Amino acid sequence: MTQITLNIPDNELSFFMQLIEKFNYETVINEFSITEEMKNLLDERRSTSKVDDFLPWNEAKKQLRFKSGE
Repeated sequence: MTQITLNIPDNELSFFMQLIEKFNYETVINEFSITEEMKNLLDERRSTSKVDDFLPWNEAKKQLRFKSGE
């Protein structure tokens, strides 16, 4: 299966939806929820974090290490 993500301007959405109704498609809604405990933990981390501790994404992704599928 191939998955495609498109960014459709709001003023073109109606046209696009009419177009894809002619094809087989699946709508995916990305919803998630967090518990109160998770929210509190995130709030605590946010309140104690320092801007000096942050890394730009291009540097952080260089530090990622992936395990082999063994």
